[in-house]
Amino acid sequence: MMRVALLSGGVGGARCALALDIWRRETRSRLDLTAIVNVGDDFTHLGLRISPDIDSVLYHLGDLGDTSRGWGRAGDSATIAEQLRRHLPEAAWFHLGDLDLGHSLIRTRLLAQGLTLSEVTAKFAEDFGIEASVRPVTDDPSPTVVDVPAEVPAETLWPDEASGTAERSLGFQEWWVRGRAEPMPCRFRSPAAAEARPAPGVLDAIRDADVVVIAPSNPIVSVTPVLDIPGVREAVRATSAPVVGLSPIIGGRPVRGWADRCLAVAGVECSATGVRDFYGARESGGLLDGWLLDPTDATPGPHPMPTTASELRFGGDERDTRIVEALWELVEALPR
Repeated sequence: MMRVALLSGGVGGARCALALDIWRRETRSRLDLTAIVNVGDDFTHLGLRISPDIDSVLYHLGDLGDTSRGWGRAGDSATIAEQLRRHLPEAAWFHLGDLDLGHSLIRTRLLAQGLTLSEVTAKFAEDFGIEASVRPVTDDPSPTVVDVPAEVPAETLWPDEASGTAERSLGFQEWWVRGRAEPMPCRFRSPAAAEARPAPGVLDAIRDADVVVIAPSNPIVSVTPVLDIPGVREAVRATSAPVVGLSPIIGGRPVRGWADRCLAVAGVECSATGVRDFYGARESGGLLDGWLLDPTDATPGPHPMPTTASELRFGGDERDTRIVEALWELVEALPR
């Protein structure tokens, strides 16, 4: 049995988790996958508690996800969303399909009844027939906050919320979805992370893993909020398992989303090597023992860690199996 701990955000992490599961099924291998998922994107909308990254991972592993978009349920209808656009247009900026809304309603109800986010997530995983373990990195609220520059007038953001002040902090989804990653922020913060506790099983999964994988998720707003939960970064550095990462950047551009803007805020070059160096080599105080990048980004050595090139565009087909096999080849090539 190979135990894999995957540090995951939403779309990139969900596709990586699905690829690992496809490989398990096609090769009939014994793989015990634990996806440890970002909760910095979680928020309340229309009175419902929404966990976008957790849901993306659940939907993909349950063969329910919309793989073309990378989020939401495949074949979902939009009757309620259409009614919102008609009657409450100011609340329609975050799209949820009908099944997605029902899913979030169930989560909200179960949380109100006293279940933890871990317990609710495990219930969904069981209902979806998922063999892997999907765990929020913490059961405590730890939202990502986006600070916009003081010189950006509030009225240039969204007129219905203009407050007349030039300085604001935004919830992550406000900035990412509603504002489409505008305006350019000056920083991202996780102010509640220092008081949060790792969810049950998170540190054990990292400690006991045979391989720890950092998914090709946004390094700044998906992976860093996972690592910022007390004990997680330390567990990754201390684990006896090899720690390998997949690049979310191909040819100097994010595979999806606005990771380039997030990297710029952190002063990180938008490239496969820029992200690799952001994580750093474990032997030099960083996190990684090995790095998987796309052939487009392969450069002559020397490299600060073992590096393998492989096609990294997930497709939910044989490409995914090839990516996972390249990952295992990298792991096997690491010094012991």
